Amino acid sequence: MFNLIISIIAIALVVVLAGASLYYGGEAFNRGSEDAKASTYVNQAQQVQAAATLFKATTGGNATSIQQLVDGKYMAGLPKVAVGADDPTAKWEIKADGTAVFVAQKIATSAKQGMTANICTTINKNGSGVVSCTDAAGLVVDSTAQTPVGDVAEGKVVTISMKL
Repeated sequence: MFNLIISIIAIALVVVLAGASLYYGGEAFNRGSEDAKASTYVNQAQQVQAAATLFKATTGGNATSIQQLVDGKYMAGLPKVAVGADDPTAKWEIKADGTAVFVAQKIATSAKQGMTANICTTINKNGSGVVSCTDAAGLVVDSTAQTPVGDVAEGKVVTISMKL
């Protein structure tokens, strides 16, 4: 009987500690998730850029679509957007003139629902000026500035892009 009581107390303590860590450390978990999603966008843009560069070197022309890069075996598959995948318009594309790769997405309130201002800011910070996240007016989004830059209200569209 004593062992049963000790086990129940131990389980209760673990549950209380888990709840406290989620309540007090939840922001750290969310921030880590947003950083990972931002890194995914930067990596995908760099992979498409490398495939487009290889395509141009072997064919002498610019790729007109990402599907063309996949069909030509320059990429293993189509890159999937890290957030907001249920939005059918959220997909990587190459500009018609072949000069840039981009994906346009709507801003959501959380990373689970779609792109957030924090993900955009992290992309701009980690993209080294090569990959950028801009609003409809072309302003580079920075949600950490004293006066936030860029229109990142919920439902607004931002574009992650990289020159080829």
